[in-house]
Amino acid sequence: MAPMSYCPECGNRLERHLVGGEERRHWFCRACGVPRHDHPLVVVTCFVACDQQLLWVQRELEPKRGLWAIPGGFLESGETLAQGAARELGEEAGIWLPPEQLQLYMTGSITFINQVYVAFRATVDSVDCKPGVESRACGFFSRRDCPWEEVAYPEVNDSIRQVYADMERGAFGIWEAQMSEQRYALREVRQGLQQGGQEGR
Repeated sequence: MAPMSYCPECGNRLERHLVGGEERRHWFCRACGVPRHDHPLVVVTCFVACDQQLLWVQRELEPKRGLWAIPGGFLESGETLAQGAARELGEEAGIWLPPEQLQLYMTGSITFINQVYVAFRATVDSVDCKPGVESRACGFFSRRDCPWEEVAYPEVNDSIRQVYADMERGAFGIWEAQMSEQRYALREVRQGLQQGGQEGR
């Protein structure tokens, strides 16, 4: 992602902000006299399970048109994290769940594209779904039947495999992922809870 070069307010060239003689990782507009931050974008997603199957959507829009992904997108102004994930789920797969039904599942940072993401999970009793205008198709897939060769973002496949593993063991922890161009790391920050809320052993 290209760094910021010009102030979004006045158009003057930006420079690195010095605070106490130390260069910070954000910008400064000398004309406006204020710092300008290039904050990461927030992506919200929702892993929806039905038995041992996970919901996928086939993208209708670029980028990655025609490939499969977990329902999700950018958080919009005025939304809570869960509201954004619920909206994206409804828009892309026609499954409208109340935000309070979504449970926090995974957080992470993707430093090389300046994004952070927050993933929720939910369980449904039916595989009924309907692609929205942003999706070509949608459906529930088991781990074996998942179109692994046609996924839009294979760099996050380890996170998705973790979802399948948690579904199979019937216990869901809370996970943290750290992704850079050099490495991918996933760690459990809270021990898995059995479906129904009992602590996993």
